[in-house]
Amino acid sequence: MARLGTDKFVVEREKEVATRLSPGVFPTGRQSEWSAQNRTLTHSVHPLTNSVALCVAGKQPREQLKTEIRVYEQDQRIYVCGFGTTPDERLSFINDTHAVFSAIQSIMDARETHVGVDALLRMSALYREAMLRQVRVLQDARDSEFVRSESDVFQAMHAVWHLLEIVYVTTNSGLSASVVPYYMEWLNFNFPAPAAADGERIIGSSPDSNALAQNPDVWPYVQKLALRGHVTTVANMLERIAPAQVLSAAASRWARELAQTARDMPLASSDETSGSFNARWRRWNSGLQSMATNIGSMLDKADDDALSALAMVVDVMRGDADSISRVGDTWQDVLGAVLLYSEPTAQTERLPALAQLVLEQFESDDFTLVDRTLAALVRHELPEFLVYCNQIDAWLSAHVSDLMQHIGILDSCRRVFKVEPREHYLVFLGERYLTHEGLWRVAMDYFGLCRTRVSQNIMGEYIVRMPLESDRKAQQVLRVCERYKLTEAMERVHRQLGRQKWQRGRLGAAIAHFVRVNDSSAVGQICDQLWAEYLASGNLTYGPIIDSVLATSAHDRVRFLTVYRDFHECYKGGEFKRAGKLLLSILVGEIAPSHAV
Repeated sequence: MARLGTDKFVVEREKEVATRLSPGVFPTGRQSEWSAQNRTLTHSVHPLTNSVALCVAGKQPREQLKTEIRVYEQDQRIYVCGFGTTPDERLSFINDTHAVFSAIQSIMDARETHVGVDALLRMSALYREAMLRQVRVLQDARDSEFVRSESDVFQAMHAVWHLLEIVYVTTNSGLSASVVPYYMEWLNFNFPAPAAADGERIIGSSPDSNALAQNPDVWPYVQKLALRGHVTTVANMLERIAPAQVLSAAASRWARELAQTARDMPLASSDETSGSFNARWRRWNSGLQSMATNIGSMLDKADDDALSALAMVVDVMRGDADSISRVGDTWQDVLGAVLLYSEPTAQTERLPALAQLVLEQFESDDFTLVDRTLAALVRHELPEFLVYCNQIDAWLSAHVSDLMQHIGILDSCRRVFKVEPREHYLVFLGERYLTHEGLWRVAMDYFGLCRTRVSQNIMGEYIVRMPLESDRKAQQVLRVCERYKLTEAMERVHRQLGRQKWQRGRLGAAIAHFVRVNDSSAVGQICDQLWAEYLASGNLTYGPIIDSVLATSAHDRVRFLTVYRDFHECYKGGEFKRAGKLLLSILVGEIAPSHAV
């Protein structure tokens, strides 16, 4: 197979996106005429999301034109165009998997070491459950090109993730030394074949064993069953066929023999030694070899279509490479049969060599993206695998690189990538999520949990540009700053909030924000504004404002307004002696501004 060049591991360009405005700003094919009417397009790019606001503008001010330009309805529209955005249909999946991602990082923080295998298996199971749940949701949705595309993406992601789990987590957990049963489980779950509907159709259209034996689809179906290791179903089908009178005596006899042999296929168990299992396997395989020899000698003497088809089933089950290749349609099929019937105790380390032998039988130009991704994985070519994951979906590459980090296999990618792969893909995913207004908090966690200085800087630049539409949003932003120790960003947010509150007349809240960042100048200006309003109106109304910040501020201007307020109340209440002491404390303490003395 062709390999990717190392330059592919550095920067991957996004697919070009074309957006068509509907209705358009000018009739199709009349752009030149439209432009000659002093018109052009102007735009503004959103600072955080992948959206652009477009509208018609004049090349020159209308006042400078010698002739009047007619204004059309399209000239009054503002078009907001989004590209590369996160669809709403993914929100549930994103939130569910974000919770799993955050939990596994918390476990790592608590242990201050690599995450254990059991925790990784639980995490992986939760991720796969979320993918399958999303597939079911999409299958229940109204059919459309988008739904079909999304369903294909999530099924591909599950197949890739499931195999990664098997190769690098499950078979390294001590649960089993052999990768074979897990590979076959993966193959039949993610790429089910032959279709159960095919079997039902074949049996349904064959009322008796004679009709079944003469059905042209039955033997290819049985051969596919054998290829996928469905030996019990193979036995059931052969037992249905064997009584057919249209079969030769030899074909009927060997169909029964093979049915029993299929039922006797050895299965490894955790309480059996590898030596004991290998001895049972050799005896079983030896029986198939003898059966193949006997059937072959009979076919040399006379043609028998049923016996010939039966011989192909025997050859597949005894592990004959040529027969397996003829029956198998995909390299995944062929690799599974080779593992199952030729090397049933193969360990993960054996996969690259076997996979290479199988892949050489196929034309790589015909491979899909999923084929290439899985092939890179079984060959243990992890940098190439990670690049292909990103081409499938940004979610996949981000979480795969995180899993690889926890497993301890990401170093092979670091030697090839010119950037830190985990950080690169997590930040890339976070930026994708920022295109959706409801996912900014999730995006911040993906930035923050990269745990690198670069990601911290990126998060700081994003966080100070967040629109603070409400007090709730503002508090959420400040909590993010506090959690990830974004000191500089927190100061900038407090100053921004202070200015907002000040402009809206919420002076107590403004003082509280400025106090948090020790902005004495702004606090002083607000206090001077309160004092000026008192002098202008003669009514001392700033008391509640000062009380709301008194506990958090030791600023001289705040103390001055507080003491003066107390002096004013004592004087007004006839407590002249106490009022005098308060006034004296203002003068002696020199807390009053010069313009107030």
